[in-house]
Amino acid sequence: MVEIFASSLGSESQSLLSCSKFHFEEKVLEKVVRLENKMEVYEEKIKLWEASVSSKLEHKMEVYAEKITLWDASISSSLNKVTETKKQTEIFFDSMRDAHLKDQTRFNISFHEAKKQTETFFDLIREEHLLDQTRFNDSFLEAVDRFKLQSENETEFYERRMNSLLDSFSSKVQELKEAERNRESTMKLYLRQEQNRFNESFDKIVRKFQVRFNKSLRKVALTQQKVALTACATSKTVSGETVVQFPNIKTNIGITDLSAYQSTGKFVCTVAGLYHVSAVMMSSTNGQYYYIYKNNAVMIWTYYGKVVNYFQTRTSVFVTMLDVGDEITVRTAGSQYIYSDSCFTIVRLN
Repeated sequence: MVEIFASSLGSESQSLLSCSKFHFEEKVLEKVVRLENKMEVYEEKIKLWEASVSSKLEHKMEVYAEKITLWDASISSSLNKVTETKKQTEIFFDSMRDAHLKDQTRFNISFHEAKKQTETFFDLIREEHLLDQTRFNDSFLEAVDRFKLQSENETEFYERRMNSLLDSFSSKVQELKEAERNRESTMKLYLRQEQNRFNESFDKIVRKFQVRFNKSLRKVALTQQKVALTACATSKTVSGETVVQFPNIKTNIGITDLSAYQSTGKFVCTVAGLYHVSAVMMSSTNGQYYYIYKNNAVMIWTYYGKVVNYFQTRTSVFVTMLDVGDEITVRTAGSQYIYSDSCFTIVRLN
């Protein structure tokens, strides 16, 4: 019956241990899944941020393209104005030439008429005509020079403006490139930091899992470890309130420090569990009894009664849970003679 009870207890503890182990592994897996979900959320945020930056860059490029188109239209308009001014000047020159021809015709008519009147008046008219021609030529050359100077100034102005715009555009492009490099470096640093945090968290989880797994293994090993001891006394008189020593070891399983037990009679628990404790005591002293202690508490006491045929034998048995460091001792109540057939037995059940 004891063996059936021990095996049933062992199977129940093993099932509990296995359930605890699976529950812990499920918790670890849940944490890993949460970490993966966090990484997916970070990746979606990074993609959204990259899409936002790309759209902003495309918008800025479109604005710069529109500005350049407007500048080209302005330059084309200015060139059209110059062309129109040139055409107007040519029309003016043609009109002046026509007027001059008309004036020449009128002059010839007047000259022939004046020639008839007086040669002096003709010379005066010719001198006046030469003066007018000189002034006209001077004014024409001055207008041409002024037009050339104005055209050159406008060309230089628009050229300087175009160069300034190109320099500004180049600087903006350089700023965008620098901003892109800074963004890439920032993203790399952020990803590296996230990777380090993830590695640290994962290492902590692995270490905690390893510690708990080792503890579980030790508990399993302890539950499977067997402990058993049977030891007998030597025939002699033992004083009252004294720990009985059992130096003659009959059976020993799982107990390493036998010398301490043989010299003190104190069984010290090294593997926690459920224990079966028994003591078979043989004495020739009338009216005495003995105790079995757990630490400093009496677990059971037994009375010998009246001795018949030179000796009397009594047996005490109980079951108790022991933790590491607990002590089990057999102690006398009063002075009594104990035979060598008196034995103490303790067995770990589970």
